[in-house]
Amino acid sequence: MRNRRKSCFEILTVVCWLFWGCGVAHSQTAEEIRFFESKIRPVLIEHCYRCHSTEAGRARGGLKVDTRKGLLDGGDSGPAVVSGSVDQSLLYQALLYHGDGLQMPPAGKLADSVISDFHEWITAGAPDPRDVTVNADVSTEIDIEAGRAFRSYRPINPSEPAVTQSSWPRTTIDSYVSSRQDEQGLVPVDDAPPSVLVRRLYFVMTGLPPSSHEVIDWTSKLEAVTGDERQQVVSTLLDQLLSSPRYGERWGRHWLDVARFAESTGGDRNNIYQHAWRYRDYVVDSFNEDKPFDRFILEQLAGDLLPVDTDAQWAENVIATGFLAIGVKSVGEEDYDKFIADMIDEQIDTTTRAFLATTVACARCHDHKFDPIPQEDYYAMAGIFRSTSTHFGLISAQSRHTTSLLDLTGLGPQPSQTSLDPEELQRLTRERDEARQAVDDAMAQIRSGQNVFRGALRRLRSQRSVAEAALEAYDEDGTARALAMGVQDLDEPVPARLLIRGELDKPAQIVPRGLLQVLTEADQHSIAPEVAGSGRLELAKWIASNDNPLTARVIANRVWYWMFGRGLVRTVDDFGSAGDSPTHPELLDYLATRLIEEDWSIKALIREIAMSRTWQLSSDWNESNFSTDPDNAFLWRMNKRRLEAEAIRDSMLAAAGNLDLTRPNGTFLNVVGEGGVGQNVFVPEIMAIQTNTRSVYLPRVRAVVPEMLETFDAPDSGLVSGARDVTLNPLQSLFLMNNEFVQEQSEGLANRILRLPPEQRLDTAYLMTFARLPSDRERELAMEYVERFARGQQASGQMQGSESQEVRGRRRREAGAGETADDQPEPMSPLAIYCQALLSSMEFQTID
Repeated sequence: MRNRRKSCFEILTVVCWLFWGCGVAHSQTAEEIRFFESKIRPVLIEHCYRCHSTEAGRARGGLKVDTRKGLLDGGDSGPAVVSGSVDQSLLYQALLYHGDGLQMPPAGKLADSVISDFHEWITAGAPDPRDVTVNADVSTEIDIEAGRAFRSYRPINPSEPAVTQSSWPRTTIDSYVSSRQDEQGLVPVDDAPPSVLVRRLYFVMTGLPPSSHEVIDWTSKLEAVTGDERQQVVSTLLDQLLSSPRYGERWGRHWLDVARFAESTGGDRNNIYQHAWRYRDYVVDSFNEDKPFDRFILEQLAGDLLPVDTDAQWAENVIATGFLAIGVKSVGEEDYDKFIADMIDEQIDTTTRAFLATTVACARCHDHKFDPIPQEDYYAMAGIFRSTSTHFGLISAQSRHTTSLLDLTGLGPQPSQTSLDPEELQRLTRERDEARQAVDDAMAQIRSGQNVFRGALRRLRSQRSVAEAALEAYDEDGTARALAMGVQDLDEPVPARLLIRGELDKPAQIVPRGLLQVLTEADQHSIAPEVAGSGRLELAKWIASNDNPLTARVIANRVWYWMFGRGLVRTVDDFGSAGDSPTHPELLDYLATRLIEEDWSIKALIREIAMSRTWQLSSDWNESNFSTDPDNAFLWRMNKRRLEAEAIRDSMLAAAGNLDLTRPNGTFLNVVGEGGVGQNVFVPEIMAIQTNTRSVYLPRVRAVVPEMLETFDAPDSGLVSGARDVTLNPLQSLFLMNNEFVQEQSEGLANRILRLPPEQRLDTAYLMTFARLPSDRERELAMEYVERFARGQQASGQMQGSESQEVRGRRRREAGAGETADDQPEPMSPLAIYCQALLSSMEFQTID
């Protein structure tokens, strides 16, 4: 269905793994070595070493040809040799002496017979025995069979909950919980009050607070009934929330933490991924449509290999494989082999942590120190990803490592772009051609012996790359192209060699592509050599299998964590021996079984948990229970926990009436453009971070997190973040007291309630912020505060008469650029300051 174009990067990937992944390319026969030593090396020594070798102390253009690695890495213009492709090999093209390109050696063109030898050598895979020593096989002392007895690797086998005499349980979940409480002598607290339960449901399901009308409506319905009728009301509200588009934005954000989603490479240069937003939207949509989780796995790991009926389906599946493409990349890394090795290591680590909560990447350099994962298993999985081409884009002049992007035929143009008119298309084409010519002219000057400042050459190449990238976003007729990041299979699988201590220059035995031995039957872990392609589809099917003991357990535990603030296994990203044991192993297996029985429906699992009495408990204190179980491991009450950074921000916008629920088209980073970024991303003149969209759609740049999100512990997306840190520090309080965003939302809330009759204002403010009415004491304090503050402002002459805060705020913003250094900001009204106190309170930031 697709016409797959091979990029230079794909071919280079093959080269890289043929050399260091396999040690010597296809074992390098004696005849191949003889050919290189007699036909190729002498020519390199005679004509190239004088300017391009370590011994000569010179590397013109950054190129050295006296080692295998030097040829593969190349110089400023890219790799000198690309195995199997004379068209992509700059060394061979230079030998041809084309008039419009680089000509080497400069003294004159070599004989046709010599050029023919280089053609034959490169076409045969460029075998080169220099610097390659294959070490003896590495063995392991890990007892795989004994490892299979560990709790996480045993088959899922839930036992029936212990029979209890209590009438407390409402569901099977409650029975499991109640039996453990009985063992500990714990008595659960009462059910949560209706208003608390309503607020909890809204925040956990959608990440947004209920409106004042919704609080009143649903609270009154719950207060009017008991028993099964009360459960029916909860069920109705739950169904309504799960069917809301806000659900996918909330729960999609959870998965984006796990998938370490970001829109930049991070690392040493932090280049922008201009098309990562497609994966973000795919995740949100997948949760909204309740895509079966096993299918969700297949699409993210091997979507490009799944059968489809239309181009649009293929495009969605390819976008899903962005999961493998959006990781951290050190695009300034000079060593190409190391760049590829690190990229694949990151893919292995993310895949196994996200779906299996297993730290396979710890076996890159040696056998895993804690879990039954030999080093050989790591390289068995590495062989799968080595046989995969990863497409992530970037501009070549600003990154040492770039790839093509994938053209999503059938999906239509990018929503953030419009097609070009003929004049604009002609202008971009002219700029590209002029930029290319400028680089060619500079190279011609270099070849003629003229001195050209290297900085100037880099600038010209950068301008050429930017011009080419701008034009690449459109078809020949100016129609905007839909582009995406993702992965594709190489034409043939590339075998892998185990690396001693993970060092590139210490290859050992070839390791067949395969899976983790401890999670497969004996001698069934290898992928058969005759299996075509990379083996990613086999890997994905194995992970998504009903028989894999980890997958269902891990995602069931994640769902529990997202609903309770703590997993049944606290270390949600590590189910190994270094992780915590489950507090309720039988319950965890029950949840995993229910997930599979419900066709891997996340919504069904959420619904079953939310309908349990355990989840509907209050967070009330009990001294006796606390003395026995201070950490609430046995769930005698609901955990009180702080909202995530995104939910705090979104809730402030919602309370102020400023939240924009429209999904943005594409990414806000499109105004930043290609290339490296830093704190300048959030300079208002470049990109207004003051956008009122939901926080899930804010730019996610590695190492440059928006201030509010960073202050309240949003992860940086460098690694899988299944659980978030929660800190309490003075900076958070200072932010809430002084930040302009918080003040603007406080004014917005004040303006909303000012439109109401005076007797409704305080009640409405409390309903909007806390989903409850104020107590008598809170009413008294509020009125006393506002009156006292108002008197103080009147006495100092700062009051603005009867003019509303909304009008004053608009007038102040309109004045904007006309203000002088002596201008003082308009003071906030007493009501706005009181609203800021509500928005800054712990009760506002907390799920009770």
